[in-house]
Amino acid sequence: MQGHEQNVPFRTARTGETTEVATVMTSIRRILYATDLSPASDAAWATAQVVGRLFDAEIVVLTLVARIVSPAVEYLPPRIIDEALAAADRAAREGLARIIEGRVPPTLRVRSRVEGGPAADGIVDAAREEGAALIVMGTHGRTGLGRVVLGSVADRVVRLAPCPVLTVRARPHAAPTARPIQRICHATDFSPSGRAAWSWALAFAEAAGAEIDLLHVTTHAVPDRYLSPEVVARMAQGLRQEAEARAEEFVRQAPLGRERIHVVIPSGDPGVEIVTWAQARDADLIVMGTHGRSGLARWMLGSVAHHVVPSAPCPVVTVGPEVWAATAREARP
Repeated sequence: MQGHEQNVPFRTARTGETTEVATVMTSIRRILYATDLSPASDAAWATAQVVGRLFDAEIVVLTLVARIVSPAVEYLPPRIIDEALAAADRAAREGLARIIEGRVPPTLRVRSRVEGGPAADGIVDAAREEGAALIVMGTHGRTGLGRVVLGSVADRVVRLAPCPVLTVRARPHAAPTARPIQRICHATDFSPSGRAAWSWALAFAEAAGAEIDLLHVTTHAVPDRYLSPEVVARMAQGLRQEAEARAEEFVRQAPLGRERIHVVIPSGDPGVEIVTWAQARDADLIVMGTHGRSGLARWMLGSVAHHVVPSAPCPVVTVGPEVWAATAREARP
């Protein structure tokens, strides 16, 4: 990956019951902020600026001009089509100028970029070309993202992006401002995607001086007529003890002071518990992997991330399949 310094975040080797987790820091040099120029994107722009200041990163502000898709387009004179595309391009550039001019602190390095074509693929392609370390975007805008679940554009970007994606949910009637990052909720199932996301949680915590809640949700031990309540209780206790041991390996080898990392192990539905705990702990950022144990075979986002991203009380950084697959390839000897 270009645009940021990242060695292999984790190399896992098992010897009996011991799991070694090697951790290095990540530095963000370039951020791609994708916008459809609607007010729903303003909250994401505020968050992009916060992250840009934290890492002293350049921000590339991108908007996509949609192609003309209509059954009548083949009957239109080429001149009409060219004029329509030129007008759309001018409107996009004027919209970017309004975002940047007068609204960017002089300490931030910002430049704009206009591309044509489908939104999701255009964002992913631009991130690759720019060597972006992070994509920042809203989850709801006017380009098909105003859905009850995570919008199709954001969903596709997270699945295909070569870098983590920071999604920000617009809140009606709320000022488009971003809070300082003081508490990070790192939700993990200890899968490869969860381990890859851990280095990003550490990077944000180090840059912001924030604390981390390392959150792992255990499943409920299901009662069975063939098992006594005592056996079910021991199963639940075993799940918790295993989670505590694995979390301890993460904490022990993290380059942060132990006092800044808090292990939280509730039980229940992971998607619900992550949102609930982030709300209760007043988290400023959630960092998590997608397609963990519960979502590898799904076509869209893992079911947990699909619940968390559109309903989280704060911005969410998701580390998708392309990112942690690349991490796994780098980890091979």
